[in-house]
Amino acid sequence: MMRDKILTVFALAWLYCATGHGQTDTRIPCDDKRVEDVVNVTLSKHNEKLTEGAQLALYEILEATKSRNESGDILFVRFTSRETDCPAGGDKLWHQCDYLQQVDKVLRICQAKVLFTEAGQELMLHYCLAEPSISSKVAPCLGCPEKIDIHQEELREPLIHSLKKANSMVNHEHFFIFKDLKSATKQVVAGFRYKLQFEIEKSNCTRPEFKAVTEDCHPVQKNTEVLQCNSTVDVAPWRHEVPEAHVECQTLVITTTTRFKRPPGWSPLRKVPIKTLSSTPKAKESSEESKESISATQPTPLNCPTKPWKEFKPILDSIAAPNATVSTPPNPTTKDTALSDLDLI
Repeated sequence: MMRDKILTVFALAWLYCATGHGQTDTRIPCDDKRVEDVVNVTLSKHNEKLTEGAQLALYEILEATKSRNESGDILFVRFTSRETDCPAGGDKLWHQCDYLQQVDKVLRICQAKVLFTEAGQELMLHYCLAEPSISSKVAPCLGCPEKIDIHQEELREPLIHSLKKANSMVNHEHFFIFKDLKSATKQVVAGFRYKLQFEIEKSNCTRPEFKAVTEDCHPVQKNTEVLQCNSTVDVAPWRHEVPEAHVECQTLVITTTTRFKRPPGWSPLRKVPIKTLSSTPKAKESSEESKESISATQPTPLNCPTKPWKEFKPILDSIAAPNATVSTPPNPTTKDTALSDLDLI
């Protein structure tokens, strides 16, 4: 933290001094040979002093200016750099390295000032600061509903109470039995709150003949009816109380295939007149569009900023949805994980 503050003070002092002599500064092309020499000597000096972490390599040259004093030419260069796969203290030079492609590897802004004389070049000042990274992690939501696997054994009790509640509410001669569980969430409240979305179907068991759903109840083959239900069940095992269930059901509309009625006179052999398009090209519009596309791709006179030294393709880690668990398909070899009608009797 103290090191960053010191670098910031030096940078502000440097910029203040540079502002005072800004009238004699001249912008020069970013792909100038001496500008590239500034980048090379800056990165080489920076990587040489590293004792830990990764070496830096050039990404883009943003701008370059030149001024002159009694000793020679002074070049000021601002460029960006990225961390590489070459460790600090290694034998490789920065241009022999590749970028680290992790998305959390932030871009670093570098500035350098080099004096060019007849005797050679002297690095007067340089620094590289990292841009603040943006965290992609999602904070957990404590107390929010969480999606759970629909094959979890803990859903058996909430389903049983939801089915009983649904049959008590449905005004129908037949009992309905469990058909399918669509989704389930679990929330920590004063206990556990389960929210279920499931389907039930009409069975052969009638209320005059049966007092409740038994093993003899199975789906009817004719005049089938399916209800889609949403239930909320509060469970608190330590209270030794019957779970409280709230259920709402509605008839599930089953779409059927219908035939399309053809209009009078329709025939697969009917000929439809096709309007022929003019083959004369619009020369004026195409030429203007081509000019716009060419002008959009033309580089700036100073070639600033330059193209990236190497391609950077960040590797995005797959971020799971907050408070969501991945549902795994049931194992057909095990009998305890799958819920059947007999489990809900």
